[in-house]
Amino acid sequence: MQQLIKEYKESLKQIEVAKCNAVIEDDKILLGNMASDLKYALEWMRSGRRPGHRRGIERRAAYQNEQPLDPLVMQSFVAESTTSHTGITEFEKERIKEALSNLTSREREIYVLVRGHCFSRQEAAKMLGVKKGTINKILSRCDEKIKVKKSTSLFCEPLAN
Repeated sequence: MQQLIKEYKESLKQIEVAKCNAVIEDDKILLGNMASDLKYALEWMRSGRRPGHRRGIERRAAYQNEQPLDPLVMQSFVAESTTSHTGITEFEKERIKEALSNLTSREREIYVLVRGHCFSRQEAAKMLGVKKGTINKILSRCDEKIKVKKSTSLFCEPLAN
């Protein structure tokens, strides 16, 4: 990698010299773009992550990527009312009911629409006559309440493998 960085630095120097010696304006623009691309690539190689991002996705905390309830199980739970066999056990149904019991009726309605019926947040906002930001805020609040419920309820604890 160090050899590649060295070669990129040398190319950048040559392009900077060529840009200073260029007479035609289009050539200066083209060489400037090339220099910019080389600087970007060099920064990426030096830092090991995309330039300009303060915190890479690899450093995101695990809880920021985690859904409190498994989306597939939640969808099966919602499908229970329309089909006879959903593929989830009675225990899983009870766990979901227990987790949702901590939500208000409005929160439960929004949570089931987005996470159970797979409507987009924008679609749910239109259906309920609210803004998308309201849906986002309520879903965040629901996730937090479900996490708390799962941590305090013995019934909602995950099964041991």
